[in-house]
Amino acid sequence: MMVKFLSLLLVMMFISVTAQATTYSCRDKQGRLYMSDNLQALPEECRGKVKVVETEDPDNLNYVPAQKVSPGVSAEFEQEVHDVEMAQQQQKERVENLLQRAEQLAKQYNYAVEEKSRANRRWSYRSRGIIAEANQLIEKVRADKQQLLAEMSDEKMSWQEEEKMNSWLDEIAD
Repeated sequence: MMVKFLSLLLVMMFISVTAQATTYSCRDKQGRLYMSDNLQALPEECRGKVKVVETEDPDNLNYVPAQKVSPGVSAEFEQEVHDVEMAQQQQKERVENLLQRAEQLAKQYNYAVEEKSRANRRWSYRSRGIIAEANQLIEKVRADKQQLLAEMSDEKMSWQEEEKMNSWLDEIAD
């Protein structure tokens, strides 16, 4: 019984000591942030200008002093970010357009092949015209496929988008 009491007492003392840890922080001349619970671990130039970080939970530190940025730099940066976002959005729209066109070409090709096959099975007076129209559509789809492949090579696409595009275009026989 006494052993349990002593072990519980030791555990309680250990928890109270670790919960009251002090955290020190400072920035050096290059702007790097140092944080430590030991003053001796901080660089020499930081030892005179140390700040104590007060927190109830030392594992959840959120203290980082804000950097001073001039208004002109901030506006330029915001514009650059906006330009990059717009370029990414435009590229995404171009890729989506290519994917839609590939899907549409595959549907047109499959439709033309089915019409040609149906016309061959049910031979009638109109079958020659239907077969000729289907052959023209098949040739047009094949030409559009080659153009789409050329456009696709100019675009930066993820491998998933390329696979999807190729799965649609593989349905079109050369």
